[in-house]
Amino acid sequence: MDASHPAPSSDGSLLTIENLKTHFFTSDGTVRAVDGVSFAIGDGKTLGVVGESGCGKSITALSILRLIERPGRIVDGQVTMRGKNLLDLDDGAMRDVRGNQISMIFQEPMTSLNPVYTCGDQIAEVVQQHESLGRRDAWDRAVHMLEQVGISEAASRARQYPHHLSGGMRQRVMIAMALSTNPELLIADEPTTALDVTIQAQILELMKALREANKMAIMLITHDLGVVAEMADDVVVMYSGKVFERGSVLQIFDAPHNPYSKGLLSSIPRLGEKRERLQVIRGVVPNPLNLPTGCLFKRRCPYAMPVCDTPPPLRKLSPGHVSRCWLTASGEAPEIGADAPPEIAEEAARELSVAE
Repeated sequence: MDASHPAPSSDGSLLTIENLKTHFFTSDGTVRAVDGVSFAIGDGKTLGVVGESGCGKSITALSILRLIERPGRIVDGQVTMRGKNLLDLDDGAMRDVRGNQISMIFQEPMTSLNPVYTCGDQIAEVVQQHESLGRRDAWDRAVHMLEQVGISEAASRARQYPHHLSGGMRQRVMIAMALSTNPELLIADEPTTALDVTIQAQILELMKALREANKMAIMLITHDLGVVAEMADDVVVMYSGKVFERGSVLQIFDAPHNPYSKGLLSSIPRLGEKRERLQVIRGVVPNPLNLPTGCLFKRRCPYAMPVCDTPPPLRKLSPGHVSRCWLTASGEAPEIGADAPPEIAEEAARELSVAE
């Protein structure tokens, strides 16, 4: 094991998030963009984080790297990597974590890359910020990384500006930049958005190959469930700032429990199934400044019951598989009854909830 990559925790997790809360304090009220999120990313594994726009996926990623800008603030929780809570580190130590241990591919490579510097200069600058390399060696590393991500004629491409490159090529440059310091965790925020399907497939194959070659973990943020099925080992389903379901990719895709997860999966076409109309999730995501009481999904849920007026527990269904819903593991009404009064439902929720 490389000295710069210490051994993972005893449970095999590289990074663990516990009860993370990131809120935005506006003149109209408080937006709980991330509200009690917990999950772990296994060493060398890929975690897919899915959900509709505005569910808190990207804010969770930015919180991990402590890149939340005002009026946002991380108000609670822990982000632990290699035994260190990243939220307790001083600014200098956190800068060392960014790039050295965790790198991120941001959405929209055209706006993420600086238009007035060549692609090679931008990668070389990242390398020099984190390693004691001279200008020439950093440039050589940049060219090498462009070769690693499948860019032909890398030396000449390194001298080009971002606007000279296609969308797929710019995304490869972003991946090369993110991997130039050999991170342990790569956070990829919608890495295939706005790319055609052929380029999407190439980028996904590239990420899989680089994961194996570099023995790194990936946190893959996407709304594309097909990408998750192709890439992920584990899946987190988020809705309105909370984890609604969490499990292995097989558990989520083959046996989804939460009505929201079922709705997402039923909205995508599947090969080999008879021709029929795709399902849609009725309604819209609730206003984050005016969230419903009880279950956040109840206004859109086909299984909604009176007991859903009480916040549902995040309950264990099977090893590694949890769901935030009153329905039992078999999908039936809760043992306490669909019409249970709030005081009974709240007590049941406390008893059923797993540690988040």
